[in-house]
Amino acid sequence: MSTLILFTYSCTKKCEESGSQGLNTELSGELKSIDRPIAVPKGDPYTKAQVDEIVKRTHESNGDFRWEMAEFELTWSAIQYGEQAVAVGYQPHNAGDISESIHTINIHAGAWKEVHDAIIDLVVQGLKDNGRSPLMTNDLIIEDDQTLPIITFKLTDKNVLTTLRNLKNVRYIEPLDYAYGDLSERSTSGCGESSQALNTSDYTITTPNALLPWNFASNNIAESWNSPDGQGITIGIIDAGINSSQTLLGSQFNSGESNVGRTVTTDFTFGNSAFTSCTHGTSMSGLAVGPKNSLGATTGVSFKANLHFIRGCEDVVLNKASERTGVKNALVKMGDRNDVKIVSMSIGSPFYSSVLEDGVNYAHGKGKMLMAAAGTSFSWTSWWGVVYPAALTKCVAVTGVKENGNTCSSCHDGSQVDFTITMERSSNSNRNSLSIGASGTSPKYIGGSSAATAIAAGIAANVWSVNPNLSRDQVYNYLLITSQNYPGTNSYLGYGNLNGGAAVTAAQQAL
Repeated sequence: MSTLILFTYSCTKKCEESGSQGLNTELSGELKSIDRPIAVPKGDPYTKAQVDEIVKRTHESNGDFRWEMAEFELTWSAIQYGEQAVAVGYQPHNAGDISESIHTINIHAGAWKEVHDAIIDLVVQGLKDNGRSPLMTNDLIIEDDQTLPIITFKLTDKNVLTTLRNLKNVRYIEPLDYAYGDLSERSTSGCGESSQALNTSDYTITTPNALLPWNFASNNIAESWNSPDGQGITIGIIDAGINSSQTLLGSQFNSGESNVGRTVTTDFTFGNSAFTSCTHGTSMSGLAVGPKNSLGATTGVSFKANLHFIRGCEDVVLNKASERTGVKNALVKMGDRNDVKIVSMSIGSPFYSSVLEDGVNYAHGKGKMLMAAAGTSFSWTSWWGVVYPAALTKCVAVTGVKENGNTCSSCHDGSQVDFTITMERSSNSNRNSLSIGASGTSPKYIGGSSAATAIAAGIAANVWSVNPNLSRDQVYNYLLITSQNYPGTNSYLGYGNLNGGAAVTAAQQAL
């Protein structure tokens, strides 16, 4: 059993100085133990296979898995594998629930900084006390978040981890890179481009010479084009990168009826560039904001909207520490941009992540509408429900359905779903929606809840462009009251199909 090291500070700050709760609350920089400390795990950690089995069993029993559901021995065991990255969310011990105020916190001042510094000191001293060689801070800390109260350590010592777990100042301790099963099996999930031959009945031609995907009619998207068509609205897309050779997201972004001076900007929080060979982000961008062109390529839903793209991950499954961190950091960047109204995320993980939720809470607190994919199945994901971050209450969860209204063959559904988009032929699951490819103008099939989410983001942008001064909640309400099932709801498909034309009309009538 390790010795609990407590660092006490007499200094407290009013919360208006430290950016937390009510005006009359004083926050303390003191590290304080929980009332019933847990014991240090005994013996050896579980094997990776044992961890996977417990995680899956818990997930199947509860319909979810969070590390707080399990004994700390499982958390400690899971930390041993992968990159051994452990995320520690911290706060002053008397700060309370910070989920609604995390976007206002200044972690560089007052009690927040005191707790931050004390936790690092505790870890360093604890390793020394347990006979570990002194480490340089940059060897111990993988990421010291400069906006959110999170420190990611490379740390496996069970004594130090248990000491942290026993602090009221620690919001969570999570293995940031835990991935169920074999990581190598899914390293490029969703990145490949469809080779399905194009069926001429899956599109029509619209002005000036763009292709209108067949499924747009089911959600009355063309009827939403009696508005500013997204002009003045920026959609943020967080995905696995875009293709630099696709000029429709570059030099031809303002082609055809999209020639309104709109902008496309890029950034990255994963890797060293926004541009990759993964085609998924290109497909999503094309569906949401692709130009209504004269070149014979498909059009996007909100063809006059701006695009801000951030590469936050390697592929669509967030199973690495660097991907979860990347998406969290992308959410913070999106939150800090005043021009971004909507953030579309056709990515996810079957397992809850406190790090991801901190990012979601930050962006949501900044007023962003967060749209996220309910999940798209691969051969090894059949037991998953709605994935994260879509399953979080601050996200608008979207999934895809067939023409007949049933859930699409690869799409996840569940009680957390808000809306649906028709994007798959009833008779052929390979005939989905259509978007631009990695280069050129030839349409490519793209499906799953990923495509549904990008389309939904485009509809939301068209509604918002009617009046850019609308709040997120007002825009959501127009989507809601014009949806297929409203005021009822389906247990697995929420309020059903969005109605782009009706939602835009409702916003116009309110002017």
